[in-house]
Amino acid sequence: MVPEKVVTLVEELKMTMPIWKICQHLGVPRSTYYRWKTNRPNGSSKQAIERKIGELCRGNKFRYGYRKITALLNEKIQH
Repeated sequence: MVPEKVVTLVEELKMTMPIWKICQHLGVPRSTYYRWKTNRPNGSSKQAIERKIGELCRGNKFRYGYRKITALLNEKIQH
């Protein structure tokens, strides 16, 4: 199961059914759902990092290698 999909589905259905029942039908423990929900960023963190890498590469006209892009990425994340 994909955590993002489960959280989205439960959020959509929680007005019609109790959360524990939705989790039971999906075969996901309720505690796992709540863990996924609290650890869920405002977008997938992997996708956000990939987007930032793409922006850095395009901004530097693909001149830098992976080491320089990693350094720039770490610099942006810390600030």
